[in-house]
Amino acid sequence: MKRRRFFWSAQAVTVLMHAVPLLALGTVLSWVASTLVALGLWATTATRLLRLGPDQRRPHWVTRWVDEPLCCHWAASLLGSALFVPFALITLGLRGWSALPGAALWAYATGLICAAWGTWGRRRWVVVRNLDLPLARLPNELEGYRVAQLSDLHIGSFDGPRAGARWVRRTNTLKPDLVVVTGDLVTSGTEFYTDAAEVLSGLQAPDGVICILGNHDQWDAGRFEAALRARGLTVLSNDSRVIRRGEAALVIAGLGDPYTEKADLVATLRGRIAGAPTILLSHYPEWFEAAAREQVELVLSGHTHGGQLGVPFLADRFNLATLTRQRPRGLFRSGASWLYVNAGLGTTGPPVRLGVAPEIALFALRSESGTAGAGRTKMEP
Repeated sequence: MKRRRFFWSAQAVTVLMHAVPLLALGTVLSWVASTLVALGLWATTATRLLRLGPDQRRPHWVTRWVDEPLCCHWAASLLGSALFVPFALITLGLRGWSALPGAALWAYATGLICAAWGTWGRRRWVVVRNLDLPLARLPNELEGYRVAQLSDLHIGSFDGPRAGARWVRRTNTLKPDLVVVTGDLVTSGTEFYTDAAEVLSGLQAPDGVICILGNHDQWDAGRFEAALRARGLTVLSNDSRVIRRGEAALVIAGLGDPYTEKADLVATLRGRIAGAPTILLSHYPEWFEAAAREQVELVLSGHTHGGQLGVPFLADRFNLATLTRQRPRGLFRSGASWLYVNAGLGTTGPPVRLGVAPEIALFALRSESGTAGAGRTKMEP
């Protein structure tokens, strides 16, 4: 039901925002021809959007030469609609109503340039964020312990196994002690479960790879968990695992999926060792407050993609996540507890990122005498 509402809402938005391409076409075509072309674009785009979920395998050329250009057009129309209002107000003041089609053309063209960069440029350049993070009660034996976090890979038609393998290779070069993956491993459906499991099986760390599932992974969660475990990955759902260095312990806990009402924080934290710091893997950042009340030192989340679409250079403040009152990418604190929201690696919906880089986060755990911050960042294609 939730997915159905989402897709129908997207369809309604798609109808409304095609008013800008319709007006823009009026600068070069008759209104009859413009209307027919705009209707064709809307119908084709709407049809392809409906087929994005559940994600099905399709020929590579369809993805690259049909779906990605149509999604780019969708994003350009959305951005153009947002730009059209200020462009139209300026045009009305200078030249009157007759210049509105020209304002629409400029708005759509600007949106198209941004959408093309977001489709074929920005989403392919990964930022590695290095953070020195002080944790309460961190034992000396775990000083400098390195945790790599991947999130929201959305392995599927747009970001397939080849993209996933690049992310895995980059993560392995960081030489983490532990890798955690905080949900949404596939885009939707069950078609890419095996691909995602194979991709993640390439991750290397002395203390292994620990995963939780996100809301996009729930089409057949039991089957997916089995595929991941068969390839040597640890999957947590309202459970925990203990990492040891001599007598020192670090608890890694994984919350079940709230989307399907499987989340149970009490059960998740039941296995904690007294005095040992805890890292909670929670796909949804909204569980941070409850975790902080339970004195969890660090919560690692994803889900929001940092908004995925944001205002360039101001995207940490102005993005789709903040628009819907969700936490975007970044580090947050409540008392002695930390939350890090990962912007993720893949995309959901149209494969477009604007102003929000895909990322891998690498945490070096420190005693409380250290300082927390984003530290160095590195970029790679």
